[in-house]
Amino acid sequence: MSEFNESGAPLDRLERSPLITGAGYRMLRRIQEHPRAPRWNYVVGDRLVAEDLEAVDRFRRTVFENRASRPGLPPPEIMDRVRMWIETIPLFLERLPRGFDLERDWVHVPTMSREDVAVRPEDIVPPQADRSRLIVYDTSGTTGHALVVPFHPRAIAKNHALMELVLARYGLRPEFKPGTMACINVAARAHTVVYPMVFSVWNQAGFAKVNFHPRVWPDPQNARGFFSDLAPGFVTGDPVGLAEMMRWDIEVRPAALVSTAVELGAGLRDRLARRYGCPVIDWYSTTETGPLAYACPAGRGMHVISPDLHVEALDPEGWPAPEDQPGELAVTGGRNPFLPLLRYRTGDFGRIETGPCPCGDPMPRIMDLSGRGLVLFRAADGSRVNPVDVGRTLRRFVLVQHEFLQRADGSCRVKIRPAPGLPPDPEAVRDALIDLFGAGAAVEVVVDEGLGRGDSDRKVVPYRSEIEAPD
Repeated sequence: MSEFNESGAPLDRLERSPLITGAGYRMLRRIQEHPRAPRWNYVVGDRLVAEDLEAVDRFRRTVFENRASRPGLPPPEIMDRVRMWIETIPLFLERLPRGFDLERDWVHVPTMSREDVAVRPEDIVPPQADRSRLIVYDTSGTTGHALVVPFHPRAIAKNHALMELVLARYGLRPEFKPGTMACINVAARAHTVVYPMVFSVWNQAGFAKVNFHPRVWPDPQNARGFFSDLAPGFVTGDPVGLAEMMRWDIEVRPAALVSTAVELGAGLRDRLARRYGCPVIDWYSTTETGPLAYACPAGRGMHVISPDLHVEALDPEGWPAPEDQPGELAVTGGRNPFLPLLRYRTGDFGRIETGPCPCGDPMPRIMDLSGRGLVLFRAADGSRVNPVDVGRTLRRFVLVQHEFLQRADGSCRVKIRPAPGLPPDPEAVRDALIDLFGAGAAVEVVVDEGLGRGDSDRKVVPYRSEIEAPD
């Protein structure tokens, strides 16, 4: 039997949510025990302590106040962190000589890759980092094979301040308070975690991640009742989940919809805006980097979201791309103490513009962002398959990278690059994908040790489909 403290929360809940209050626990139970709730399959908490809230407050002030154009090199505060990294972190010690002049020779700093994170995480985590609060996230694999990424609860909490910034740029300042539902995150996948929680950083306001799938919500009417009763302040999700929310005829009046994970098409954006009568904001993020950019309210690309990030566009050889040409986006900085990023190649492409913007945000803009277009696959029975489910299936195997193609006739081919010394069983990979796509699906598995190596490293597209996705 669980023990309880003065908030009324059992001690096992306090381990996950140390700052939960009585009001917060009542809100959590309201969501969890709602008569029309989905079938929850996961338990999670924010794992924050009081010092974390103070750190988020400081970060919030920085995010709102320290915004500048910043062309050229990373700003001094990021450069100071990089100097510390190259003197202590094994991966960087190996690649850069002592005394390396960062200001003079920045363009010669070797880039980081997904392979570094996948194969050598122990050489990236700073030796002095306190691992006692380390948690693990996995990526969706939208730009390559899914990765397991070490994270800190405080770094995740800081994302809330970034969301506040983005909402404010659209004229929205929601009030987060106990007893209210801050946000619902929506998905439409064969398999994903589904859970309720409350956010300490948002004054014990509620949150839920839900999945529009018959196994989770057999009766769509229950989903409609859940949204109607809890009335989230805003809704987040990838374009597939947001489109499915419309198809399920969910009645909700959020202040905003925030689209994540893959590029939001203009057609779907406009349909969502008409249907729900609110701004639809495209949000660019990767698990490795955290939030990177948000759609400019004036339609001028995507503004870099946080002053603790430096984003540059690189050509295939790692040199700065010409200003009028797109390059691969590389990121330095961030707020994850367990994953310092030094010119980390994201696998996405775009141009960097600086200078005044009509919207008033002076931060650099990513123009012509590409690499995360919406792709949908078709199962043997004609139903849709989300690329995230393909990534989840391939995650069972120890791979560095993959490239999945569905042809117009429905047949599939996946190229996989195994981790060194850990060859996968191609038949096992094939059987797992057939389980996802259904009996009768034609699946070819190709083991390609050279996938993503050398000149081809900038050209691997993890998901492609000759079956046109709906707008």
